[in-house]
Amino acid sequence: METVLIRKEAGIATITLNRPHVHNAISMELVDELQQVLADCQSDPQVKVLVITGTGKSFVSGGDLNQFIAARGHEQAHPLLSKVAGLLSSIDLYTKPVIAMVNGAAVGGGCEFAGACHFRFASEQALFGFVQISMHITTGWGGGSRLLDLLPESKALALLLAGERLSAQEAKTYGFVDEVYPHEQLADAVYGFAQKIAAQPLVGIEAYMQLVRWKREGLVREERIRREVDQCAHLWGSPAHVSVVQKFLTRQ
Repeated sequence: METVLIRKEAGIATITLNRPHVHNAISMELVDELQQVLADCQSDPQVKVLVITGTGKSFVSGGDLNQFIAARGHEQAHPLLSKVAGLLSSIDLYTKPVIAMVNGAAVGGGCEFAGACHFRFASEQALFGFVQISMHITTGWGGGSRLLDLLPESKALALLLAGERLSAQEAKTYGFVDEVYPHEQLADAVYGFAQKIAAQPLVGIEAYMQLVRWKREGLVREERIRREVDQCAHLWGSPAHVSVVQKFLTRQ
């Protein structure tokens, strides 16, 4: 692969978008490669958590203008937008947690990409902004809908309607970013958190991610609770579970 770099180590898969010459803009080729990488990591039992970041000074700058600006009207734009929206839905509904390590600018489509991940940790040098409205368009990859689920409605609308660029700290104040770190400390902080997840059994990680998917699919809470109980019952009494309980009992 040319536009995506992947490294797997100690249960963590690091996916690096590698198009620094265009600030990691999303091309159709990048979408295809990312979908392949996601499928590979999903089927790999050694991978428990994913970290996505960018090469150079940007996280994701948005859509590749060489491809997107050529589209005119609904018939030409819709297939391009839908393809990237499908990628972000794959991340949003992924069976393993995905952490956005936002190393730099994540403006426009970059904000939509970060919003599809389950966690967002940012360098203090990172820049955010749902600036689409100033370009006479709207979020086109599902980012507006995700933002309205992620934040209180008034805060989400403020970001979408004002179209302002935000520092990492301002994005954290809104609730869009989870944590902000000095640039040189970002990787250590992200991998420290990822290692805590990777230390847990995959069956439990995937079970909790299933709760997230049920919620995002719009199931009512009582149905989600019913499924949660059923899911736990299937895990109960496994050799691994019994072994941990027996060790606990022998220590008492």
